[in-house]
Amino acid sequence: MSGGGTEPGTIAPARVISRRRQALRENELRAVLLFGDAVAAAVAAVLAPAVWAVFDASFRADRLHEGLVAWQVASVPLWVAAVWLLGGTDVAVTRFFRASVTVVAQALVGVGIAVLVAFYFAPFFAPRGATLLSLPVAAALILAWRGAYARAVATDAFDRRVAVLGTDRIAVTAAEVMLAASGIPYRLVAFIATDPDAPPTVLGVPVVRVTGELWSKVRELDIDQLLVGDLRGLAPSIPNDLVRCFEHGVETLPATAMYEQLTGRVMASALSAEWYAELPTHTRRIYMAVKYLVDLLMSLVLAIVTAPLLLVAAIGILATSGWPIVYRQLRIGQRGEPFIVHKLRTMRPDAEAEGQPVWASEKDPRVGRFGGALRRARIDELPQLWDVVRGKMSLIGPRPERPEFVHELSSALPLYRARLLLRPGLTGWAQVQYPYAGSVASNLEKLEYDLYYLRHLGPVLDLSIALRTVGTILGLRGR
Repeated sequence: MSGGGTEPGTIAPARVISRRRQALRENELRAVLLFGDAVAAAVAAVLAPAVWAVFDASFRADRLHEGLVAWQVASVPLWVAAVWLLGGTDVAVTRFFRASVTVVAQALVGVGIAVLVAFYFAPFFAPRGATLLSLPVAAALILAWRGAYARAVATDAFDRRVAVLGTDRIAVTAAEVMLAASGIPYRLVAFIATDPDAPPTVLGVPVVRVTGELWSKVRELDIDQLLVGDLRGLAPSIPNDLVRCFEHGVETLPATAMYEQLTGRVMASALSAEWYAELPTHTRRIYMAVKYLVDLLMSLVLAIVTAPLLLVAAIGILATSGWPIVYRQLRIGQRGEPFIVHKLRTMRPDAEAEGQPVWASEKDPRVGRFGGALRRARIDELPQLWDVVRGKMSLIGPRPERPEFVHELSSALPLYRARLLLRPGLTGWAQVQYPYAGSVASNLEKLEYDLYYLRHLGPVLDLSIALRTVGTILGLRGR
């Protein structure tokens, strides 16, 4: 866990006054990150003209250039939006700064493309040299800020002391996520157990047993936040005790909610049958209608723009492995309706010689060298634009699976069919967050991302998925 070095099995000492002033919640940490990004982008926009004037004697940094002020103002929200939508506020990663480097690099490419497009349509909207120089300067300053942030949360100056109520599977799973996160200054102080048979430690964190009033133990531990595990295994008096903790300023939060906030996943194993009431069985009609129109328009545009790529890919497939170039396969779509999906063939023709479906995997030996290149760039998915146009798929949504896999996974994972409430997509939240799922266990993790998408369906999440997909394509990280 981020923070100072407390020995496993011991409770970290409290520092009431200074810590109470500085402890920040996760959403506040995200806001701090974005505010720092905005300041860094603003400094870069102001600094770049002065630096450019050193190299270009004809450029005067102290003179008001037409369009320069507009760019300086517009660049700040542009950078913040790019970093945010590409996942720059994902603080629950094991290597926060390394993840930030990837996000800022992708944002640099995205903002750079936006600037080049602007110069194409308005060649003199701002001084080119100073404008283009501001891009790497902004990226460097944002990374410098994020490096400082990472070092700050690695100390114990901003610790937010957290305890977990319960030692059940839900509580432990949420705690594991917190302990692995390097971008949050949360210090897991203790597990609080009402069970006399609870182990002395869990995950190297001490277990404190409570036989009387919960609030007294919480006050003794000097907790900022209390995560609540499975209430079904706790004493009937616990809900009233939790209210008292809240009255004294201690934030109480279900462990499942913390898990969802930090991972972008729904803890599927903790869901009860009542969770179906939260599913979009009657999806937002206005948004879904707009989404379909956007799907249709963007698919037609993408089909025209990528036509040369498709032609090159077709010639490459024909030259390296022969016919067929496009293969058709039965998949399960919205509300369980079967449909035919179209993809460029990337595997050898006898990939399923025995006629039985086989899970795909990373570095699948059935994928040829040229097919692997198509997969990494996601070019093999382009024929599915036709499936979007004909209304069987969406640009963004849960990926469609084969009937055999749907039957197998539905039997093992009761909530699996919930993902069929939406039209399947060319890309989705699970695709930009998780690698290949070649087993029931890995499909459970992938399902948690799909359930998160179902719960948070909306334009912001869709735009974030679209930008992250572009980042995956530019980084040749497709699978």
